[in-house]
Amino acid sequence: MESIDLLRKIVAIPSTFPNEEGLGCFLEERLKELGFKTSRIPISDGRFNVVGEQGNSGKPILFYGHMDTVPLYGKWDSDPYELTRDGDILYGLGTFDMKAGIASILQACEVKNNRRIKVAFGVDEENDSEGSTAIVNSGFVSDVEIGICTEIASNDNNCLGPQAITLGRRGRCMLEIEVPGRSAHGAYMDMGINAITEASKLAIELENMNVCFKEHDLLPRATQQVRTFTAGSGSLSVPEKAVLEVDRHMVTPETVESVVISTQKYIDEMYQKGMFKEIDGKRIVVRAKPRKVPYLMPYVTSKDNEYARKISDIVRRRVGEPRDNYGMSVADENVFANAGVPMISIGPKGGNEHMANEWISESGYLKLIEILKEFIISA
Repeated sequence: MESIDLLRKIVAIPSTFPNEEGLGCFLEERLKELGFKTSRIPISDGRFNVVGEQGNSGKPILFYGHMDTVPLYGKWDSDPYELTRDGDILYGLGTFDMKAGIASILQACEVKNNRRIKVAFGVDEENDSEGSTAIVNSGFVSDVEIGICTEIASNDNNCLGPQAITLGRRGRCMLEIEVPGRSAHGAYMDMGINAITEASKLAIELENMNVCFKEHDLLPRATQQVRTFTAGSGSLSVPEKAVLEVDRHMVTPETVESVVISTQKYIDEMYQKGMFKEIDGKRIVVRAKPRKVPYLMPYVTSKDNEYARKISDIVRRRVGEPRDNYGMSVADENVFANAGVPMISIGPKGGNEHMANEWISESGYLKLIEILKEFIISA
């Protein structure tokens, strides 16, 4: 199938999470046409990952992409489900994140050799990575030697396209921080302590905490932000509890547990400085927000990995000097890397992910296909 026609068909199939079923069926049939033995790894009714395998030479190489997109955001200048051209630029929802990456994998797999290849297309990446977690739990990647993902670079290197080779990503977790107050009749507010006021002071201090984070040699620096603020009272009363949700990006060797401990310590030090006081024996408490699947931990793949060197050599010949990249945010690669699969990501050139008028460069997309084809032949 011609590369632009394939991308046009994929873009035309809406796959906003959790509605990836239509695209999953299409990709399953395309893999079968390419000679793959396919199966589904479900996560719930109507939601499934598509996996396939072919060849019998060597340990498997995994190619991975996620099927889901974010919802439509903003005002589009064209139909988001119709691939629209403006010179070298192709517009469409999910073109960059990451339907061009999926199409690149399918086109590259038209190469005929006997190398053992596994392909996985996952759901739920734009949510909680339930799909990739289910793939790992199924054992499908347990024998994989290297994983190649065509995900975007997720930082300023996006516009380098396949010149940017992502060898690591920060991790991410969510904290829930409960802030106590003291209830009182709203007409006698001086008798109470407003949890909203206390939590507001804490929110500012948590933003300032960013300057305390240590820098990693390769990964972007750890950061955090207050994402939600929940509080109130059901009557004419001073609010007695507020909850902050903190979105935290982690770097190696941080874990969810270490982040909870360090944040609680930071808050406890504020108590020692007199910035906060116990209220009726209660103090501010930090905990990890419960989640159905594990949080995504940071990872780094060595640039000396033989496949990382091979990809770099191909990029150098076909596109230009490669640039090692380390992602600002998490992606499904974190799940596979933390399951023991070394991960390398190389994606198309594009922009406006999670925004209106998402786009890719046609020439960058075609170059990515050729890079993946040569990798399969040489691997």
